[in-house]
Amino acid sequence: MLVINESEQPEALVFWLHGLGADCHDFVPVINALDLKNFEFILPNAPIRPITLNGGMLMRGWYDIESLNIETHDTVGLEFSKSMLEDIIKKKINSKKSCPKIFIVGFSQGAALALYLSEFSHYNFSGVIALSGYLPMYNKKKYDRSSLYAIHGTHDDVINIALAKKSYSELIDNGSLKYFEFSMAHEVIEKEIFLIKDILMSECVS
Repeated sequence: MLVINESEQPEALVFWLHGLGADCHDFVPVINALDLKNFEFILPNAPIRPITLNGGMLMRGWYDIESLNIETHDTVGLEFSKSMLEDIIKKKINSKKSCPKIFIVGFSQGAALALYLSEFSHYNFSGVIALSGYLPMYNKKKYDRSSLYAIHGTHDDVINIALAKKSYSELIDNGSLKYFEFSMAHEVIEKEIFLIKDILMSECVS
């Protein structure tokens, strides 16, 4: 796990979840570009596990992926990673002098887990931002939902934008999720970084 801008009393805690096969160092350049010195960023590592879609190859993944069909889910893996992250969140909160606002940001598979946390975690987050991801499942019983944001590339060749939008449809229709598109592939671009910064700053003062 990597921590950036560690502080006894940060303005906010931002838990940043990497994508499949990456690690905690993957988004350091993006976080540096955000230039939010009063925000503490926590970048955990996903467990190393066999990924069925990749022939059982061992790699860091928040849960297993059996196919490109995002409507099938490794619920056991999602629950394991949710519990792991809730333990990290609890320890971080307990280490602070005051209770800061808490955000979850995730990319690709990390984005799916971030939204899963927003739906099923006992924590209520100040905001959740899903980058190039999708909603694994919809929990209609969660009424105290966090502020949810999703950003996707129109040319994403890893997670098809039509499938991603379909997974978000109920949240968009009921006004629970704000959705943005950029002309990009499965990546993070400069315009998107500006938007992420605006979201974090605005939700932190709201």
